[in-house]
Parts: sequence; structure tokens; C-alpha cells
Amino acid sequence: MDVNRLVMMLRSEGSDTAGVEAKRASGGLPEGLAALLSAFANRPGGGIIVFGLDESAGFVPTGVYDAKALKQGVADIARKALEPPVTVSLETVVYAGADLVVAEVAEAAATLKPVVVRRTGKAYLRQYDATVALSDQEVAAFIANRGQPAFDVTSVPAASEDLDPGALAAFVAEQRTMAAVFSTWPDERILRHARVLAGDGTVTAAGLLVFGVYPQGILPGSGIQASCWSGPAKKASSTLIDSRALVGPVPELLEQALAFVARNAATAIEARGDGHLYNRPAYPGVAVRELVANALVHRDLGPYAGGAPVSLILEPGQLIISNPGGLFGLTVDSLGRTDSHLRNPHLAQLLLTVRSRDGLRVIERLGSGIPRAISALEEAGMSPPVFQDTGLRFTARLIAGRVPAAPPTRREPGVNDERVLASLAQGQSTIRAIRDATGLTDRQVRYCLNQLVESGRVTAGRGAHTNSLSYSLGPGGHQA
Repeated sequence: MDVNRLVMMLRSEGSDTAGVEAKRASGGLPEGLAALLSAFANRPGGGIIVFGLDESAGFVPTGVYDAKALKQGVADIARKALEPPVTVSLETVVYAGADLVVAEVAEAAATLKPVVVRRTGKAYLRQYDATVALSDQEVAAFIANRGQPAFDVTSVPAASEDLDPGALAAFVAEQRTMAAVFSTWPDERILRHARVLAGDGTVTAAGLLVFGVYPQGILPGSGIQASCWSGPAKKASSTLIDSRALVGPVPELLEQALAFVARNAATAIEARGDGHLYNRPAYPGVAVRELVANALVHRDLGPYAGGAPVSLILEPGQLIISNPGGLFGLTVDSLGRTDSHLRNPHLAQLLLTVRSRDGLRVIERLGSGIPRAISALEEAGMSPPVFQDTGLRFTARLIAGRVPAAPPTRREPGVNDERVLASLAQGQSTIRAIRDATGLTDRQVRYCLNQLVESGRVTAGRGAHTNSLSYSLGPGGHQA
């Protein structure tokens, strides 16, 4: 355990973080450990507790009252005070002359969450540096994620008259071209097969979200809340510049979100090789499209989500896209590297077929969205998205601006360089003369000379009576 790195990180933050908490523990076992262990076990990736640091004094090491007794006490709480028991690795570390105890709390399996404190029956989660009790709705969200959710095929009887006939007809026609068996099926059977309709003929949530004229009239939280701010959205001094409740079916929501970002995000003017000036968008459209689509497809549709919409927030220097529901069957580290796990598989399948007004599918291929977004940002010279999963909400953050190019690494002179420099010092000034004096090939000589000219150790020029290049030692050439 790199305690020095942990302490430096805490001091840099000026407080505990979502994944690391410091406890003083110089006078005995700290209070509230059961709730903290519950919160870290429910958190994606778990968490770390460092006992023996005083946060109020700038995370100075104070040591622990008794390392052995403290470790036993933490282990007892993890095993006896929580349901299910939590796995904790405990290690004593000496830091700045003081004994610290570092506890690594493992994330509980999804099938066992939420971990609750037996005495109170409450479960907890981290919100940045705070440990907070889960609401009944949030507990229900964890329980629903123990297996495959089926909220996208929940029947929505009130939506029977709310579907767009034209969009349905286009979808059915597309289905008939995809499989010969569908050519003889009536429309309703195709719609049942695709889970646009439930078995009793009522509309499903997925059907309403994809083909509804106005899904938000029945599912109020199914839209996007978009806002643009003059500063950080959570600061009282920030001014709201633009705010829109984006409504409509998912394909239209995606188009509206792209238009909102294009309208409000700053653009930069850049010169290109053809000599013309171009407006460069702050955020590549492909990246925005893929991340917004990801939020719309993977958002939690359960009733416990409280009708929370997908949120799109533009602040100076960043774009934040967030949806209710944490990652399902994935971790942040595995995003884009493994097969996609679908919270809403039937919704996703529908969106693989339907097209937006610009002719693009909402999903081109399952699991391709995150890699496409990262690739688009890389091509634009920008940082990859910053992802955060709290277990109940997933957030993608885009940072505006190009990543500064890394300074070129200095090439250390090699043996061939020294031979070329020695030859120049003896008066050889052409490639042929240097080749003959050193025994190197023309290619080797040219390579060395190019590198030495770039470093300033050699100068190159053309003679007054010849067009051939000649070389001589530069200001630093004698310091071989």
C-alpha cells in the first residue's frame, strides 16, 4: 500500500474523497465504522480507510492507539455488524514515524448489495467525502440490479394511442427486410416479437421511448434536462445561460441534445494546412452523440429512479452527461474493453434498427459507443472522457481544449554520432568524405548529421560555388 501517495492525494484534495477516508484513531476505535464499511462495500471499486491521520490538522500522522486491537475491532465489525459480511484487508504501515492502519474494503458482489448495518437495517453509500443512508428507492435500485432488470418491457397501458404510426410502419418494413420469416407475419406479431408491444397487446416502456410521439406525457423523467452555466453549476455565483427540457422519443432526444451542445458550447478558430480558418467545435460531435446515446440507452428505468431525467450540463471548460443508474455488469476500468452489458436489452435492440432524422442509427453496434467516443476525442487532440460510477448514477465528463503536446525527448548521442563529430573536427565536411573517414554507410552518416544539426552541434550550408551541402561543427559540437 502506497501510503505516501494516499496522504499526498488527501492533502491535495483538502478532504476525504469518495474512495478514501482518514480516521484519527489515536484514542480508540472510531465511531461510525459500520456505516462507512457499508458505504464502501456498496461503492463500485470499494474504498480505503487510513487510520492514524488527523484530517482537521491537514492529514498529519497521529498514529493509532493500538494497531493490533484496531485491526481486530475493524475485522469484527466487518464480519458481525454487517449483512452480508464485508471483506476487509488490514495492514499496519509506518509513516513519518507513526503507526497507521490501512483498511482496504472490497466491493460487495452485485447479487449481495446493498450491504446493510444489522443494528439499524440501513444501507449506506458515499457521496464524495460523506457517508449517507440510502433511501428506500435507492435500496430498491440495488435489489433490482441483482438480476437482469426488465423495466424496458414493462407494460404501459396508457400509451396505446401515443405511438407514431409512421415510425412504426418504417420499423416493421425494416424488420421484414432483415429476416425472411417476418415477411409473412402481420404487423402486430412483429411488434410483439420486438417487444414494442407486450403479450397482451399493450405498449411496453421500450416501445413508448422509441416510437412515442410524446413519451414524457406518461413517463415524465424519460427526457433530458439540458443546461448551460456561466460557471460551475453548483456555485451560487454562476448564472444559468440556457435551460431546456428536451422531450420526445429517444432518436429525437439525441438530435436535440447535439443541437443544444452545438448552440451553447464555445467554438475555436484554427488555421489548417490549406491556409483557411475553420471553426472547431469545443466537443467532437461523434463523442457527444455516443455518450448521450449511452446515457439514454443504459439509464435506469425502474420506478425507484424517481423520474430523474438524463442530465446534460455545460460549464466553462467541461460538458457533463449523467444518467440515473450505475454501470450494469461492468466497471469503469472495463468500459470499452469488454462486451457491453445491457440493463435495457430490448430498448437497445430497437435502437439498433430505428434511425434519427439525420439517417443514423442511435446505436451503430452494441459496445461500440465508448470506443468511438474515445477515438473521436483522441483525433481532436483532447483528453479521453472521465467516467464516474457511484452505483446509482453514471457520469461522463468531457474536458474542453486540446491536450498539450508532450515535449520531444532529447536523443542521447551514440557511438556513430561521436565518429561523425570526430571526422568533422578533422576537416571532412561532406557526406562522402565523412563516410570514407568513418566507415559508416551513406544512410548512417545522413541520419547522424540530421540529428546533430537539429541539436545544434553541427551546422549545414551550401558552398558558394557548389550546390552540395557541407557540414561543420556548431557551437556545441566540440563538447562530444
